[in-house]
Amino acid sequence: MQYKLVVLDMDGTLLDDNHQVSDKNKEAINKLKSRGINVALASGRPFESIYPYAKELEINTPIIATNGSLVKCPVTKKVYSSTVLPTNFAKEIIEYGMENEYSISLYLNEEVHTFHERMVKVHYDLEKLHAKLIDTIDEEKDIYKIIYSHTAEKIEDAFEILHGKYNKVMYITRSDDIYLDIMHSNVSKGLAIEQLMSMLKISQSEVVVMGNSYNDIAMFHVANLSVAMGNSPQEVKEAADFVSTSNDDDGVAYAIEKYIFGA
Repeated sequence: MQYKLVVLDMDGTLLDDNHQVSDKNKEAINKLKSRGINVALASGRPFESIYPYAKELEINTPIIATNGSLVKCPVTKKVYSSTVLPTNFAKEIIEYGMENEYSISLYLNEEVHTFHERMVKVHYDLEKLHAKLIDTIDEEKDIYKIIYSHTAEKIEDAFEILHGKYNKVMYITRSDDIYLDIMHSNVSKGLAIEQLMSMLKISQSEVVVMGNSYNDIAMFHVANLSVAMGNSPQEVKEAADFVSTSNDDDGVAYAIEKYIFGA
């Protein structure tokens, strides 16, 4: 099979637990590009946090940011799609989170806001972004994504309640056991990949995706070949076609060599 697009999740997939791209993963990506295969990054992170990695890896394919809420070119900065949360539902989600003591962060256009001081450090440590500490939302600014943070048990509770109530108007998924992501219902990594496929004039049979968490399952459904990292939850592994080694063991490079180049 001649693949033409490989889409990589970031945290827990392309990046190791120190948020770095290993030398083997870099070499594998360079090999893909040398064979004329497009490489795209798809993450729950905002564009500003993904862009430095795209620049380092010299990836020019549009970036899928904020779980597909934003598709933007890392070279020209052209925005191909941009989908924000309806204000009324965003307010309800924030109010529910406050009432139930979740740590809440908001992804806006080129900004991250949070209601909790602890999350300021989390966003910098993870994304190298300076989150703004707030006590009320700025109603004049669009919200791409709302994040809840808490224990895995509390996140599971919120997922069940909010998904049951809002699944027709919002896309609610877990980017990690301790994070819940809430976006517009018209976005997902999978839908964004379909947009890339249309832009690049390629078919599903020519697409490979790799991920490690629940928000990556939407990618698995639109690709010919889906690979879960060895560090993925069991539900994610079962949704993928194959399971690679972990993100700390060059899982992306291993999968590229084994499943794309047949080494």
